Amino acid sequence: MIEKLKHIHHMFYVGLIFMAFPFATILFGQIPYWHFFLALFFMVSYLGILITENKILTWFFWLYLLAYIGGNTFYIGTGFCWFYYYLSNILVYRFEVSNFRSPFLWTAFLSQLILLGALLFNRYMGENDWLFVLIICLFIAIMTFSMVRNRMMEELKADHAKQNAQINLLLAENERHRIGRDLHDSLGHTFAMLSVKADLADQFLALGQVEKAQEQVQEIQAISQESMHQVREIVENLKQRTLTRELETVQQMLEVAQVKVEIQNELDTASISPILESALAMVSLELATNMIKHAKATEAHLSYHSTETGVEMVAEDNGIGFAKVSDKDLHSIRERLELLGGELVISHRKNPTRIELTIPYQERK
Repeated sequence: MIEKLKHIHHMFYVGLIFMAFPFATILFGQIPYWHFFLALFFMVSYLGILITENKILTWFFWLYLLAYIGGNTFYIGTGFCWFYYYLSNILVYRFEVSNFRSPFLWTAFLSQLILLGALLFNRYMGENDWLFVLIICLFIAIMTFSMVRNRMMEELKADHAKQNAQINLLLAENERHRIGRDLHDSLGHTFAMLSVKADLADQFLALGQVEKAQEQVQEIQAISQESMHQVREIVENLKQRTLTRELETVQQMLEVAQVKVEIQNELDTASISPILESALAMVSLELATNMIKHAKATEAHLSYHSTETGVEMVAEDNGIGFAKVSDKDLHSIRERLELLGGELVISHRKNPTRIELTIPYQERK
């Protein structure tokens, strides 16, 4: 028990300074002495909620706090409605309420409504008392809902950060698999062949058949040169991203972020220059990232097709869209397109958000 009390954050203890008021009124005889035990059990209930994991006890302590505050406000003095402050701290920092459906949140709100209704029958309530209670209850309600909303926003940011981390991990994993697959397909068999050829050359030399050994060495040299050419191609492929592979990554990214995506690719990539194809791949990745990080979309559609003058790409999503459209939006994508003489237009700001890209058509050389 003592150890659990030590782990309570000190700010919860600082709040207990308000308990000086009920104890002072008892000490000066303004209210009966037996209220001392009610106030003491209020502190016990407050600390009990902070350390117990038992749901029944938690609800028992919580309902007692509500009854203590409401009862004392009605029978003793309106100043006790300040004690709803304790409930706000517990709701946000102990119960970690992150939505407006929490039963603890609504029981606290309901208790204030019941209190206000009961005070209508209190004949000792004056205009100043009513004004004080209404202001305090309104202040506590606004403060509580504001803190809950802030917590909701923090959790949303944490979820987005987690999704972004998963996406970055997926991208890195995709690149590793891609490089590993290329190396295995191109160099795995080559090294096996080199090993066999080297063994044959060694055997021919041992038998004194120098000419045959030289033939094996020449073949080893030819295979080595071909391997160097394959390595250069792999490196070049790493620089030039293929649209087909990157669209697979885009689809995986969006699905990990729980975005339903439809991709329609009608391009003949064999007729597109590597530079244009790489640009489309990078733009697609960036737009997908924006849909997840900023648009908060749940559905997306990407389409690619050729026209008489160039290549067109259309990206749609059901996210929050743009409050207003300016040339500064998606500036990094615009800069990439300008290098190829392309253009980006936000044709529809929201419901759905529609982005259209055009790049002059270039034949593959």
